[in-house]
Amino acid sequence: MKHVLWLAALLLLPALASAQGVGELLAKGRNAESLSLHQRAADYSRRATHQAPDTAAAGLALGTQRQRRGYYPEAVRALARAASLSDSVGDSLAALAHERLAECYVDDGDYDGSKNGGIADSNELMGIVERAIELNPASASAHASMALVLNHRRQYMPALTWAKKAIALDSAYPRARNAYGIILYNQGRDNEAIKQFKLALKASPDNDDAYYNLGVMYALRGNHETALKYLNDGLRHNPHSVKLYYFMGKAFLERGDDARAIVCYQHIIETLDSAYTPAYNMLGAIYWKKGDFDRAVGYHNQAVRLDPTDAESYKCLGKVYVDKGDYVKAIRNYQKAVLNNARDHETYLLMAKLYAAQGNEGREASSYKKAAKLGNAEAQAWMVRRGKKW
Repeated sequence: MKHVLWLAALLLLPALASAQGVGELLAKGRNAESLSLHQRAADYSRRATHQAPDTAAAGLALGTQRQRRGYYPEAVRALARAASLSDSVGDSLAALAHERLAECYVDDGDYDGSKNGGIADSNELMGIVERAIELNPASASAHASMALVLNHRRQYMPALTWAKKAIALDSAYPRARNAYGIILYNQGRDNEAIKQFKLALKASPDNDDAYYNLGVMYALRGNHETALKYLNDGLRHNPHSVKLYYFMGKAFLERGDDARAIVCYQHIIETLDSAYTPAYNMLGAIYWKKGDFDRAVGYHNQAVRLDPTDAESYKCLGKVYVDKGDYVKAIRNYQKAVLNNARDHETYLLMAKLYAAQGNEGREASSYKKAAKLGNAEAQAWMVRRGKKW
C-alpha cells in the first residue's frame, strides 16, 4: 500500500510543480504590471500559458494585460481560450473571461470579427455578451457591452435601456456612462452625450475613455482646439496613455499638422510602448501620403516584425507598393493580409482594383465576389452592375 501511495505522489509531482510554476509566473506578471513594465508582464503571462495551456487563469491574465494595452488580436485569442476552458455558471473565471472578451470586440469596434477574428458575425458577438450576462447577471460591464452591440445595430431604444441597466448596477462605472453617451451621440443628442462623458469623468477622473470620447466628439464637430484640450487634460491624469496620444495624433492630422502628429506617434514608440504596431502604421501612412514611400515601407515593416500576424500592417504595405508601382509586392502583402484576417473585405476590394489595373479579369472578379460576400458595398455594386451574384 505504501508503494502505491508513493507512486501516486510521484505522479502528482509534475502537476503540482506546473501549477506552482504558473502561479509564480502570474504573480511576477502582476508585479511587473504594477511597475508599468507592460511588455515584461505580458511575457510572464505568455510563459504561463505555454507552460499550462489548459489553465484558464493564465489565458485570462494574458488577455487582460493585452486588452489594457490595446493589443486586441492577442487579447481576443487569449480570452477566447480562457472562456472555452472555463464556461460554467458560478465560475468567476468564466464570467470574467466572457466579460472581457466582449469588451475587446466592442471597445475595438469589431462587431463582426473582421479585425480580430474569432467570430463570424455580430450574432456570435451577441452570443458572447449574452453568455457573460448569464454567467454574472450583476455585471455592469456585460450590460454596457450589450448596449453598445445594440447601438451598432442601430437599435437605439433597447440600447439605451441596457445602458441604463448598466448604470443602475453601478452608477460609478465609467464604461456604462460612456456607453450611454455614445448611444445618445448616435441619436443626435450631442449635449446629453457630453453630459454623460463628463459624468464618467466625475466618477473616474483618470478615465481615458471619457477624455477620448470628448476629444472625438469635438474633433467630429471640427473643434480641434477643444478636442486637444480634453486629450491634454487626460494626459495630465495619465501621461502614459497610449490611447490618448494615439488619438491626439489623429486630431493633429485632421487639423493639418502632420509634424505634431508625427511627434505623438514617435513618443508612443520611443517612450511609452515600443511594440505598439498601430503607431508604426500611422507613421507609415503619414509618410505614404507625403510620397516618402521608402520611409513608409520602413515603418510598416517594423510593424510586421513586431507582429507578423497583424493584417493591417500588410494591407498598409500593399497600398504603398501600389503607389511605388511594384504590383508584385503589393499583391503579396494583400495576400498576407487576408491570410491573417480572411474577413477584411477592404483588402479584397483593394486586390480587385489592383487586378483590374493589371488586366487580370478572372482574379478581379473573384476578389470583388469575396469582398461582396463579406458585405463590402462598393464590391456589391460592382457585382450588381454586371448582373453577377455573390
